[in-house]
Formats: sequence, structure tokens, C-alpha cells
Amino acid sequence: MTTTTSSTRWFLVCAPASVGTARRHAVTQLRSWGYRFDEDVAMTFALLVSELVTNACLHGRGDFLTVALVARGEEVFVEVLDASNVAPRQLRAGAGDEGGRGMFLVDALSRSWGTQSTPRGKAVWFTYTLPPQPAPSRRARRAGLLHALTRRPRPRIRVGARPALSAQT
Repeated sequence: MTTTTSSTRWFLVCAPASVGTARRHAVTQLRSWGYRFDEDVAMTFALLVSELVTNACLHGRGDFLTVALVARGEEVFVEVLDASNVAPRQLRAGAGDEGGRGMFLVDALSRSWGTQSTPRGKAVWFTYTLPPQPAPSRRARRAGLLHALTRRPRPRIRVGARPALSAQT
């Protein structure tokens, strides 16, 4: 795991099977980026993803939705976009009600969440903090150093400092 930003986006059909697909894909993607976490964290993260995708499929308009996943350090941002402009709300579900608890769960288990209008509907998002990640192995540190040494150097300019001039006229 590095502190670089990793991101992906995928499109799903609004269908019950898409909820499981989104859940599995989100957890698999984080692990493919090198994040390490136990099954409890995976289940909590998958639950949050599935709540947003379920709401988009049940209450959104349109046949498709978009899921975006962005990770930097231990912070993960997930966004689900659909074609409805109606924001989700927390309902007071009764003991016998089958639904109405999704956004309460998102509120309780995520670091933060919110909604934003888009030109084609809305985006509902949450942030989630993963457990502290282990330090990179010696081999990974060497690979990172090799990458840093072989990339094209960029000019360094300090804020407030004048760049050195090669020749004055």
C-alpha cells in the first residue's frame, strides 16, 4: 500500500445482482491496490457500498448507475451516482419494517457521508477509514526507490524563492 491516490469507476445496471457485484468489486479492488484488512473490515466496507447501491437501484431513476472508488492512505471515498435528484434520508424504521435502516447504517459506520446534485441526478458518497496499514516491505521500498530514481526529474522551485538564472544579460 502506498500513499498515492488510486481510483476506479465502474458502471452497473440497476438490478438486484448489481448490489453483490458492487460489494465484491469494491473489496477486491482495495485488496488489489495493496490494502490489507480482516474480514470484519471487509464486511463493514461491503455493507456500506451495498447500502448506497441498493438505494440507487430502489429509489433512483434510470437503468444504470456509476460507482467510483478513490483511496489515498487509509482513507477511502466511495460515490454512487444515479439519475434521480431526490436525496436519501434517514427514516424511522419500525421493529417489523424490512427497510429504512440503510442510511442510519451508513451514518453509523462511515467516517462521513453526504449527497451532491449533479447535472444528471445526484451523487451519494461516504468516506471510510481503513485500519492502519503495515509498513511496506524492504522489497517494496527498494522498488519505490528505483522508481523515484528512474523517473524523469522535475524542476524544483521553492515557494517564495527566485529560480536561479543561468545567465544574466
